Parts: sequence; structure tokens; C-alpha cells
Amino acid sequence: MNKLLRTLTLGCLLVSPAPAQEPAQPEKKPSRGRAAYFVYTSMPEGLENPVSVLSGTEISQIVLSKLSPSDPVKIPADGILRIVRKIPNQEDPKKPAYMTLAQATVPESVTDAMVILMPIAKNPNGLLFQAKVQDLAALKGGDTMFLNMTTLKIGIELGGAKIGVGPGQVNIHNPLGTAKTVSLPIKFSYYDASKEEWRLITASTVALYSTRRELCIFNWDSRFGRVDYESITFPLLESAP
Repeated sequence: MNKLLRTLTLGCLLVSPAPAQEPAQPEKKPSRGRAAYFVYTSMPEGLENPVSVLSGTEISQIVLSKLSPSDPVKIPADGILRIVRKIPNQEDPKKPAYMTLAQATVPESVTDAMVILMPIAKNPNGLLFQAKVQDLAALKGGDTMFLNMTTLKIGIELGGAKIGVGPGQVNIHNPLGTAKTVSLPIKFSYYDASKEEWRLITASTVALYSTRRELCIFNWDSRFGRVDYESITFPLLESAP
């Protein structure tokens, strides 16, 4: 795996323009009640974007991006959100029918949720994504959430802090203190158990702001056999009255 690792750039944690292939992201609108935001780590081949989300009996269209969250989607009473594709209804052509491409269940206690979509091998029931729900309540302005979706140990050095994130774990760090913004060196590594040593993923500089929340999702890219990650920026939004 070591030979296949490539040098990665720090995505939207760095102050840099969005890649040309990313869909333009309009300013997110505040929503009433419980809301979910969608992000993805990789797009399955042939999947349309925007995608359709089924919430209760309502269908909405959202644009998926690697750099920023989607527009908010209302969480229904049962908490079930589905990414769907419209298909012909053989039994009743006048009624719409949908194939489920991903499904997430948001716990009743969660008011603001992030739904992370990660591609899986296509299976007979049509699922294209594994969905993980993350509660955003603990994420404040200036925070960076490191989420490890791999089976490896991930190590982060941010400024003078050393942060470990085990497989499937989350770690939130905020180095701002009373500052409104800071610029710090950052380094990502993974632990190679076969050689009992840490291997560098990338090293760079990051700018953090008190008006933003940052998420860094580490995942395993099965196509290339390597650790990959996505960085997503959540601006702070005031809830509608």
C-alpha cells in the first residue's frame, strides 16, 4: 500500500479555489426544525448529480460536493432519508416508483446531522453508497472534526498538537483559543502495522476561522488501495426563527 500512496493536497482546509469539476455551491439557506446535510467521498460512475432525496413523502434535489455540504434536507418523523432514482412502475405506470441508492436513519435526538455517503460495490438491491450519520451538535465555530472511516490508525499534527484517531473514531480539535483565525502547519499520517512505523500522507499549512467548522474524513480508496481523505467546510448559519 505504501507504494500506492500519493501526495494529497489539503482540499478545502487550504485557502484555494475549488476544482473546476465541482458543482457551484450556492449559499446554504437556514432551515426550520431538524435538518440533514449530505457530503460524499467519491461519486459512483454513472450517478447523476444533483441527486434525489426522499424524505417522508417529499422528493427534493440536492447537489453533492466534496468541498461543502449540500443544502439542508428536512428530517422526517421516522428519521429515514433515502437517495433515490426514479424508475418505471411496471404495476401502475401512473404512479412514481423509486430505487433506493442509499439510506440513512437519523436518531430522534439529532437535530442537525451530516450524512456521509461512501461508495460500495454495486449489489443486487441497487445500493451504491454506505451512509454514516454524524451529529453536528458538538461542532462549534473554529472546530475541526477528524473522522476516521478506515481500519488504520490515523495521526494528525496540527500546530504543536498531536491528535490520534482510531478506526471508526471521531476527534474534534480547536486551536483558536481567543483568536478569530490561525494559520498552522498540519500533517496527516497512518500507522503501517506491518513495518511498525508511521507513514506520511500529506503535510501542508491550514487556515482555520472562528466563523467556520471544518471536517476531515479519512476513508479507504479500494480502487487504488490507499488512504484518501476529503475536507469539507461548514459555515456557521443562524437558524430561522
